Amino acid sequence: MSELIWLNGETLNMSDARIGVEDRGYQFADGVYEVIRLYNGRPFTLHEHLARLERSARGIELFVPVELKTLADEVTKFISRAGVRNGMIYMQLTRGSSPRNHIFPDASSTRPTLLFYARPLPPVPAPGAGEGVKLWPVVDERWKRCWVKSIALLANVLAKNAAVSRGYDEAVFVEDGFVSECSASNIHVVKHHTLVTAPPGPKVLGGVTRDVLLKCAADCQIKVEQRLPSEAEVLDADEVFITSTTREISFATHWGERTIGENKCGPTTLALHHLMLKRITEDAK
Repeated sequence: MSELIWLNGETLNMSDARIGVEDRGYQFADGVYEVIRLYNGRPFTLHEHLARLERSARGIELFVPVELKTLADEVTKFISRAGVRNGMIYMQLTRGSSPRNHIFPDASSTRPTLLFYARPLPPVPAPGAGEGVKLWPVVDERWKRCWVKSIALLANVLAKNAAVSRGYDEAVFVEDGFVSECSASNIHVVKHHTLVTAPPGPKVLGGVTRDVLLKCAADCQIKVEQRLPSEAEVLDADEVFITSTTREISFATHWGERTIGENKCGPTTLALHHLMLKRITEDAK
């Protein structure tokens, strides 16, 4: 079965898709994106992801060329055609193709490029199962609009590769002794049954999975402090874990060469993952 892509309102084979060389996403990274998880053929938190796409687009003075409700309907129809039951939808919006110029093209004459496609993903380990992730701290050298889910990810890519090349799983950005987020996930710290999580802002993307996590924390009456944790707090934490659309929740065992907590999934992380899985299961019915 050929892989399909939805491109500017048309569904076609991926091999037949064409985007102009002067598309501003290609030449300037002038665009935003979303990754939406599929469970049992259903997109989890679809409307929240589309709302963030629109928010990110506004952050770079770009508009979504399709009503969000219509876009949601298009995604739902596409999933049934693509045949991917458990995986992800990758969605990208750029300012479109126009003669190369730093100045934005006239919106009336340039059509944004909007696309999405589906890919299968392996199952996420059950709560508390599998090996914990090893985190590698890096100096945060990114821009100050990280709340925009920009396709300009080179700093994140470099950080991730620096971590992986050293035998770690994920990079964590640290600036002036405070921890913001990871290269492709949000980070959370637990101490004395209190959850510390960085709020969305200049150096933190508001994770949709993070929002689900906060609802789960409220359900089991876990105290939450929304602030940047310090690196010292991470090293002294009872538990540390990361969240993302593709990972759900992954407990962390190492910060650089240091062991975190008891080097295993802690009770708070486990409880939160079980609650999140319950929400996912109910939504996928």
